[in-house]
Amino acid sequence: MSGSILASRGDFKMQAHGLIAYAKAQIADCKSFEAADGILEFLNEKNSGEIVCVACSGGGDSVFLVKYILEKFPNLRSRLVILHFNHNLRGQDSDGDEQFVKMLAKDWGMSFYSEKLVDRPTNISEDRLRRLRNEFFERALEKFNSKVLVLGHQKNDIAETLLMRMIRGSDTAGLSSPRAMAIFREKYLKLRPLLNFTKQEMEIYLKNSKIEWRDDETNFQNDFFRNKIRNIILPKIQEIAGHFDVVKSLTSVKQNMEEADNAVSFFAKKYLKGRDLKEKLVISDLKKLPTALLKKIFVEFLVANDLDVRRSYVQTFLTKMCLGKTTIFSVGKRNFIKFDGNSFYVTTGEEDREDDDGWAVEDLEMGQNRLPNGKILDIQNVKISKKFWENLKNIDRGKRCYAVVEKISKISVKRYKPLFKYLPIGHNSEKKLGDILTAKIVPKEDRRLLPVVFFSGKVCWVPHLPVSDYFKIKTKDSEALLLTYV
Repeated sequence: MSGSILASRGDFKMQAHGLIAYAKAQIADCKSFEAADGILEFLNEKNSGEIVCVACSGGGDSVFLVKYILEKFPNLRSRLVILHFNHNLRGQDSDGDEQFVKMLAKDWGMSFYSEKLVDRPTNISEDRLRRLRNEFFERALEKFNSKVLVLGHQKNDIAETLLMRMIRGSDTAGLSSPRAMAIFREKYLKLRPLLNFTKQEMEIYLKNSKIEWRDDETNFQNDFFRNKIRNIILPKIQEIAGHFDVVKSLTSVKQNMEEADNAVSFFAKKYLKGRDLKEKLVISDLKKLPTALLKKIFVEFLVANDLDVRRSYVQTFLTKMCLGKTTIFSVGKRNFIKFDGNSFYVTTGEEDREDDDGWAVEDLEMGQNRLPNGKILDIQNVKISKKFWENLKNIDRGKRCYAVVEKISKISVKRYKPLFKYLPIGHNSEKKLGDILTAKIVPKEDRRLLPVVFFSGKVCWVPHLPVSDYFKIKTKDSEALLLTYV
């Protein structure tokens, strides 16, 4: 590679419409890949006092990111806040990372802010850790009144993420990640100015500059999905591909996906211009539009109503629209969308629970989950002790149930249907719920309103019944889920 690795990549001038408005314009024009540097350059030249937060784990990528910003945008030094989230997963090593980043910030003349995860969640997962980290970043942005968070993702991250999203069946929006510039909460910018660098290029620069960094040994273990992609799948693909640079090729694919997704978003926004999407989406004139455009329109509807954007919600929208059947479905803990055959409405579900002919709540989370029938399903982790076994025999099966934790991959709830199959404790074959509840002398009217809890697609529990044999507690188990229906 010729020249300095930190050579200038162009001079982008910010229009005087504010950071968020400018970012939206750049994304609409498919220029977000370059605009991350453009925003940093504007802030560097403007010298307006805008605080810029930079995420730094202490690893090579994030240390290079800090150096990159200091060298290319020197006027930002006094306005940089280095953020470090101590996951507390590796004991003294995690504390060592925090101290390393703290000293790095001090030596290079920048502010530093960190938080340590004290109460670690029982079930550690990539998604859970990412949510905790993002929550920390948002708190820090709020604390320092900053609109900008800079992250150190690079080309290898693009390749890993693309393969992960492909395996999971993501759409163009998912395959476009990570983006060089993204807007979240409509008030913050995430900038990733290093997406044109490879991990190897950055480490070479740091070594030549005699700049130290910290290696997280868990990155070389294959406990998490991303690590398996990084350490096993990508090297194998590169071996098979021969002289083709797989990381470079996957980066090009990601960029093509981003451009396609930006184009669809542009036409969706253009089509919806002037419409008020708050609480209502009329579909009478949408049905003939291409599927990709319909999906994006529904995403805009979810965003306009501050709802989570999930693939399952979008697929449900398409299915219900095609069937034209009145229904209601969950879009998060406390919100539902009702379809009347012509329009989609945001609702709490309260007014619809009596006349609804069926409902389902997908992807339930720990804590209280509101159901369309007006009830609450509370999900909590509990430790199994001697006292636990003593209390188990006195449990009110109409309201509570204990189930094993380790077999759970997804929790959902559907309204009772008599043909749902359930495996009673001690049985070798599943039975129809209708037959079992009839034997239990549960009146039909009461059955109609009951929720059925599913774990990984199998019936786990229905109020009035014991837990399914698939998920019963065993003496070797140390933890369980407590389900409470009130």
